[in-house]
Amino acid sequence: MSYNNLKGGIPTSLSNCSRLVTLDLTSNNLVNGLPSELGGSLSSLEILFLSKNNLSGRFPTSLGNLTSLKKLSIGFNNMDGEVPKTIGRLSQLINLQISMNNLSGFFPPAIYNLSSLRYLSIGANHFSGSLRPDFGYMLATLRELVLGMNSFSGDLPKTISNISTLEVLEVSENHFTGSIPVSFGTLQNIQYLGLHKNFFGGNSLGEDLEFLKSLVNCTKLQMLDVGYNRLGGEFPIHVANLSNDLTKIFLGGNLISGGIPHEIGNLINLQAFAMESNLLTQGIPASLGKISGLILLALHSNRMSGEVPSDLGNITRLEMLQLFQNHFEGGIPPSLGNCSFLLSLWIGYNRLNGTIPQEIMQLESLVELSMDRNQLSGRFPKDVGRLKHVGHLSVADNRLHGNIPETIGDCLNMEELYLGGNAFDGAIPDVRNLRGLTHFNLSTNNFSGNIPEYLANFSSLKNLDLSGNNFQGAVPTKGVFQHPGNFSVSGNRNLCGGMPELKLKPCPRNVVVARTRRRHSSNKKKIFISVGVGVGVVASLLLLALNRMTMAQALPELISLRERFFRTNMRKM
Repeated sequence: MSYNNLKGGIPTSLSNCSRLVTLDLTSNNLVNGLPSELGGSLSSLEILFLSKNNLSGRFPTSLGNLTSLKKLSIGFNNMDGEVPKTIGRLSQLINLQISMNNLSGFFPPAIYNLSSLRYLSIGANHFSGSLRPDFGYMLATLRELVLGMNSFSGDLPKTISNISTLEVLEVSENHFTGSIPVSFGTLQNIQYLGLHKNFFGGNSLGEDLEFLKSLVNCTKLQMLDVGYNRLGGEFPIHVANLSNDLTKIFLGGNLISGGIPHEIGNLINLQAFAMESNLLTQGIPASLGKISGLILLALHSNRMSGEVPSDLGNITRLEMLQLFQNHFEGGIPPSLGNCSFLLSLWIGYNRLNGTIPQEIMQLESLVELSMDRNQLSGRFPKDVGRLKHVGHLSVADNRLHGNIPETIGDCLNMEELYLGGNAFDGAIPDVRNLRGLTHFNLSTNNFSGNIPEYLANFSSLKNLDLSGNNFQGAVPTKGVFQHPGNFSVSGNRNLCGGMPELKLKPCPRNVVVARTRRRHSSNKKKIFISVGVGVGVVASLLLLALNRMTMAQALPELISLRERFFRTNMRKM
């Protein structure tokens, strides 16, 4: 009865079904606790699936009486307390899944007695303490071990390498310390190794990355995640010799130094390579361009230098390229325009120069484009309007100049637009259709003219910075302009009016009258257009009535002409 909408508690009368072998109530809306009666007479029960409900309370000790049980899944509920010792009686249990609850205490000692276990998942609870040194000897038949998102501490037992059948080891987001055992290199069936967000590393001898060399023997490894620990030392060239099946490498948030070896291009099946927030130096190896299936490349927040290689344009499946906060120089490679699936391009906070390549504006899939804090010059590309899906666009703090193209008003999904700290001039382009804007920064430029009144109608606008320009005329007093803490117009000497808190000079009468006239003129145009359309419709109807016979006679000829037109154009296509 899984994946339904059953409500209420689990009926205690189910305990009368003494011949029941399988009970699957996964993914319903069941509440309350597990009836202790279930452990009384269901001696034939082999499978008990209760995951993804709203069950609460403690595990009944009577579950230990279900000695025929092979699979027990109670994950994704609200169970609390400790796992009872009686669970150690389930000697035939091969699958235990109790993740995503509120269970607490040390690693349940009774689990060490379940020597037949193949799948153990107790992640995302509140377990704490350390694991026994003989862990790998007691649970030697495991294929999947998931302990992540708890508060386990101490060293990771080296005996885990004794579990030769292990395919998945997930202990991320705990408080484990010490070194990652080099003996993990003997786990020849390991496919997924997740150790991120712990406290591994800090070896004074600089041997934190020795385990990477040993993983060369793990020929089935598909994902390696040891990010956000304390691993230090130079990036070993041996990484390039890891499994050909490897699709994801996450080493970010550590203290890894040195350069990325050219041989990294040998890992041709990589889909994600993330080494952000380390101490890497040197340049981006051009050999990364050989990994055509790469989807994520994150090298930001390092000390890397040199030019961004044009070979990255060969990674046509790339979706996320994050190179910000480094020391890259030279121009932005136009070849990046070949990455037609690119969603996120972050290359800010570098020393890039030259103009913004027109090819970047061809990346119509872009959602995020950040090129701020560089030395880019020239004009903003006119084709920016092609970026129909972009929501975040920043070219702040560069050396760009000229007018902002009016086509920027076609980027209808824009939410954050940062153009400050350049030498842009002219009036604010017509962005009246960008009603989803939340942050709009034009500060420290040479913009002039009036502040558009329609900005006051942007209900989502949280922050507007027009400071340090040459705007003139009256400051609007509605919308975001009602909250001086949410906008800035300082450094514009010719502005007047606005909210009293701005302490601007009062507007001359002619400025107020001019703004009022513009508003009335706009309303009159709408009225004239409406009247004009109405008159046109009436005139058309009169002509149609007067010429009804003529139109009826001409209709067959019009249809014939239309058919000839379509036939001619279809041949051209």
